[in-house]
Amino acid sequence: MKRLIVLGLTAALMPFSIAWADLYIIANKDLPATQLDKADIAAIYLLKKKHWENGDDIMPINLPPQADARTRFTAEIFDSTPDKLGSYWDKMLFKGETPPVTQNSEQAVILFVERIKGAIGYVETKPQSPQIKILHQFSSK
Repeated sequence: MKRLIVLGLTAALMPFSIAWADLYIIANKDLPATQLDKADIAAIYLLKKKHWENGDDIMPINLPPQADARTRFTAEIFDSTPDKLGSYWDKMLFKGETPPVTQNSEQAVILFVERIKGAIGYVETKPQSPQIKILHQFSSK
C-alpha cells in the first residue's frame, strides 16, 4: 500500500510536458515555392513579406487563438504565445494593417488553401488533398 501511495505522489509531482502533434505549413499546389524556412514563415505572418516570388499576393491563414495548433505555431515561429503576439497586431492595426485571416478549423484552413492560390496555413493533421503541398513540417516533441 505504501508503495502505491509513493508511486501516486511521484507521478503527481513530476513536471508534465505538452505532447505536440506534427505541424504542417501548407500552401496550394500551384504555388511555385517548394519549401519555406522559419524566417520566411515569420515574415509572411507578420505581413513583412506580402508577395510570392512570382508576384502573387500571399494570404496567410490563422486558426483561432485558443486552437492548440495556433499555440504550437506561435511557439515554433515566434517563440511566443498568441496573446503576446496580439500586442503586435494592436500596433499594426493602428497603422492600418489587418492581421491574417482566421479560419475556425483545420478543415476550413485546408479548404481555403485548396481554393486560393496564394494562401498559406498551418494544420496538425497531414493534408491528404492533391491540391495541397507541404512547405515545412515541425515534428512532434
